[in-house]
Amino acid sequence: MRHQIRLLDQDLPGLVRELALACGRALGPRVGLALYRSLYRELRDVLKARVSAFRYCGSTCGCERALSPREGVIAFKHEAYPGERVRVYLTGAESPPDVLQRELGAAATRAVASVTPKTPHGLYPLLRGRIEECLRGRLFASTTCGELPVCSMNEPVDPWERRVSPAV
Repeated sequence: MRHQIRLLDQDLPGLVRELALACGRALGPRVGLALYRSLYRELRDVLKARVSAFRYCGSTCGCERALSPREGVIAFKHEAYPGERVRVYLTGAESPPDVLQRELGAAATRAVASVTPKTPHGLYPLLRGRIEECLRGRLFASTTCGELPVCSMNEPVDPWERRVSPAV
């Protein structure tokens, strides 16, 4: 089963920026720029390896109905979110949320250890907790992923592309 990361008016680099800032704030109010850059690079590398995007992904009612947990699903109802865009990214079947969060926590811990000379005790649970907070309400299981007719018409897109793609 695949999982969807659904972002409202935010792209994947923006999510990585938010994750890096949350991890940096967990370490203290005066985190240096070198630590932020290290966190950003490590978290980006994990998501680059685990997340993909397709042009029409998640844009059907069947995709939205199959998401779980149902509460907090960001839907494509344009009247509910006028002028904003919902972006959908997929994680593979080999990357359920617990594995993805574990890898992101380990990457953030490596980033902190590479920059700071003395790492605090209990760093991994602290960073993983912040990552879980950032992904809460954005990561959903998709039971029908790959089974709908629109899935066969999908073409891969680069999730790291900064330009806005044309409206579908």
